Amino acid sequence: MVSLTDTVTAALASAAQDDLVRFAEPWSKTDELRQIGISVEVRAGVLEALAGLAQRAHTSDQQLYCWWAL
Repeated sequence: MVSLTDTVTAALASAAQDDLVRFAEPWSKTDELRQIGISVEVRAGVLEALAGLAQRAHTSDQQLYCWWAL
């Protein structure tokens, strides 16, 4: 479990749809995600969902936490 910084939360909360899709591309080149064959579209969807959570956390002045498992 990791706490995202306020800077990361604010960046996700304010990111445009095009930005999230663009950010998914370099993320797709990581060895872990490339090995399991997750498409860029799925990764963009994950970022969109995370951005939605970040918007709610930012609006309500709360922290955003992620559970990351590889």
